[in-house]
Amino acid sequence: MNTKKTEIIFTNNSPFYLVNGQNVTDENGNVLKVKAVSAFCRCGKSKFMPYCDNKHEVEGLHTEKSYDRAKNKWKSYVGDNITVHFNLGLCSHVALCLKLLPEVFNLDEKPWINVNGASVEEVIDVVSKCPSGALTYTKNEKHIVDFDTDIAIKVISDGPLAVQGDVELIDDQESIQELKSLKRYTLCRCGKSKNQPFCDGAHISRED
Repeated sequence: MNTKKTEIIFTNNSPFYLVNGQNVTDENGNVLKVKAVSAFCRCGKSKFMPYCDNKHEVEGLHTEKSYDRAKNKWKSYVGDNITVHFNLGLCSHVALCLKLLPEVFNLDEKPWINVNGASVEEVIDVVSKCPSGALTYTKNEKHIVDFDTDIAIKVISDGPLAVQGDVELIDDQESIQELKSLKRYTLCRCGKSKNQPFCDGAHISRED
């Protein structure tokens, strides 16, 4: 059993260093090779994806937050027995909530979250699957931000590094302070996010 702590460590000018990586897979569940310390590309230009080949040292690395990014702000949607909280600033736009429970999460409606559109259990199940931690909930006056889960680090093809479980995020910008869910977050791998180091869905519309 691996008892060493798993961490993701980086600076403003470095790739993502995964330390003591556990259960690292691609989106299809195929296990990826990792070392005690593995460097993962965050500029989107490595020839050895998902690993870093130091391409960023030649072409530079965009790691600054853009002034016009979606702000890190929480909004609450109150239902009869549960309240759902959403932060657009952390959303990676994977759209799992829209696909899994359209009765509750529907962009064509206002408000776009109708908490009473499904059972409390169904709402909690979908919130727990939000990879970025942009969705949390309050039930019985208890705010739930994280869920008991094993460590799983998933490299999404042409998408983010999706992290769940007890994986500490350590950088020189103290990015962890932006998160409520410390066991769910998505890190940008294309270098185009306006909310570095987190994914904001910029890879969805980028030109290859």
